[in-house]
Amino acid sequence: MYNITVSPVAFAILAAFSFGLWTVFHKLASPYVNQILGAILVSFTAVLFGALVFFTQTKDVKLFTDPRGIVFIILAGISAFFIDYLALQAYSKGLSLTIGGPIIIGGSMAVAVAVGFMMGEPLNFAKIAGILFIIVGGMILAIYAS
Repeated sequence: MYNITVSPVAFAILAAFSFGLWTVFHKLASPYVNQILGAILVSFTAVLFGALVFFTQTKDVKLFTDPRGIVFIILAGISAFFIDYLALQAYSKGLSLTIGGPIIIGGSMAVAVAVGFMMGEPLNFAKIAGILFIIVGGMILAIYAS
C-alpha cells in the first residue's frame, strides 16, 4: 500500500472550506430550527459522522498520548456548541450570510492568531498586516450591517 504524505496546509485549506460550508448551512437552517436544538443536532451529527470515520480506522488510530488532550477537546466541544448556537442566533435574527460569515470566520482567525502569538509563535510584518486586515474588514462589515 502507498504511504502518501499530505501537507498540513492542505488539511487547513479543507478545514477552511468546511468552515465556509458550515457557515452557509447555519444561515440556511436558522429560520427553521430552535437555536439550541440546532446546536445540539450539529454536534450529534458530528458525533455520528465522526464515529463512522473512527470505526473504519480503529486499527490505525492512537486515541491520545496525554490526558491534557482530553481537557482541550472538551473545551473545544463547549466552544463548538457556542459557535453553533450563537451563529444560529445571529442568522435567525436576520444577519446576512455576507456579513455574518466573514465576521464569524474572520473573528475566529483573529482569535487563533492572537492566541498563537501568546503561545510564543513568531511574529512578523506579514502576520501583523494580516491581523489588521481581518480586524478592519470585520469592522467595516459590522458598520455596514447596521
